Amino acid sequence: MKIVLLIGLVLVFGLLMGRGFRFLGIPQVVGFIVLGILFGDSFSGILGKELLDSLTPVTTIALSIIGFMVGGELKHRVFKKYGKQFFSILFSEGLSAMALVSILVTLYTRNPALGILLGALSSATAPAATVDVLWEYHSRGPLTTTILAIVALDDGLSLVLYGFALAISDVLLTSGKLNLNIMLFTPLKEIGLSIIIGFVAGIALDRVLSFVKVEEDRLVITTGMLALAAGLSESLDLSLILTSMTMGVVLTNAHPHRNEGVFELIKGFAPPIYILFFVFVGARLQVGLLREMGIIGLLYVIGRTGGKWAGAYLGATFSKAPKQVSRYLGFALFSQAGVAIGLSLDAYQHFERLGLKGSEVGSTIINIITATTFIVQVIGPPSVKYAISKAGEIGKTGR
Repeated sequence: MKIVLLIGLVLVFGLLMGRGFRFLGIPQVVGFIVLGILFGDSFSGILGKELLDSLTPVTTIALSIIGFMVGGELKHRVFKKYGKQFFSILFSEGLSAMALVSILVTLYTRNPALGILLGALSSATAPAATVDVLWEYHSRGPLTTTILAIVALDDGLSLVLYGFALAISDVLLTSGKLNLNIMLFTPLKEIGLSIIIGFVAGIALDRVLSFVKVEEDRLVITTGMLALAAGLSESLDLSLILTSMTMGVVLTNAHPHRNEGVFELIKGFAPPIYILFFVFVGARLQVGLLREMGIIGLLYVIGRTGGKWAGAYLGATFSKAPKQVSRYLGFALFSQAGVAIGLSLDAYQHFERLGLKGSEVGSTIINIITATTFIVQVIGPPSVKYAISKAGEIGKTGR
């Protein structure tokens, strides 16, 4: 099928499916993902792996827009007021998920290397589906603000935890020495370079926008700069989300009133990109892998879900966050996708070089993460809706 025709079908049917799910009271993003599953290799095969690989630039642009828009919400006054609360919750939910998954998997498999690696990967949270639900329901309030901050910061934390876990697992499987480069320097370099690129791009964009007044030109310049930063980040194997998020943070805090309109322009431009992105995400999900998930996968889902919820509750309570945050934040942190899958692929490639034992660990990790992503991508968005609904934050702002 011609790619242009296919994109047209995806956009039209994606919109219809999203509206249908919304009519049933389910977030539209679930409809997009379900359509992707139907179009993917699990069913019709219309969107095969090779075609999806050729459409990767669409995914890259979508993720950069999502990161940019999340960064735009992280204003200085928000961090000044809630900064300690955010970091208390971040470390609590991330470390709790890691600890619980590591313990459950290790007790069942008697393989601490596998347990600690899956534990580290469980700390990652996917911002895309979560943020889409917040925008769809025009959510605003303390819980929404906290959700945006946590899903934005989770990428950095998961990279550091994964670095530690990879180094420790190396020692457990090879009886060697701890590798400080893998454990600390590599993840910190990735985080640091991602932030530097995003910061420089944000400053440059702010300077250029000060001379441009025509809205169409501002939209073109912003999307162009986003693509440049995203392309550079991807070329250097850095965190795309962290780069674009930093860019948004810089722009929204440099001149808040002058640059506020830029984010509104991007919001108006983004919906078709989001539909394509989530349909492509769904097309990559393999329903058949659910059969291979087994007890380990079930333990991973239970440990991750329970750890995220309990950690968010404890962190919010300890930092004296509002009650709606402590009660409902955990429900908004279930989604898992890009970062966890990317790191699981890195683990697979790393351990494949360590013989049969390492290869088994790597294969198990990538199968578990891929299979469980299918589950949490479907239950995640309705859980976010439940959280913001119970917190009374739906319909508080225009989109």
